Amino acid sequence: MIYAKKKVQHTAHLAAQTAKIIANVKELQEKNLLRIEENEVHVYPEIWKDKATALNWIKCLHLYCMLKLRFKESDSLLFKNYTTGEQIGAYKNKKASVSIFP
Repeated sequence: MIYAKKKVQHTAHLAAQTAKIIANVKELQEKNLLRIEENEVHVYPEIWKDKATALNWIKCLHLYCMLKLRFKESDSLLFKNYTTGEQIGAYKNKKASVSIFP
């Protein structure tokens, strides 16, 4: 749909994406591959194939936390290695960052 010479995303498409994110996060939690505690997400870094995938994961998980855990858009989210506990990524100041890829 074009409105004022700008492309506008259909809300149905956005709703489908959001539903898929919620379903994927719940599935990973059920399989004990992902754990969310307050503002920390414990995840196995092996499921992140590359930096672009990792950044997308971080953004999607922040969206999930906003929807399901009542996070604010400005809230920070830390990503830690599930087994070692070291920080591997973050979502701060509305920006995703990852530290395990060069």
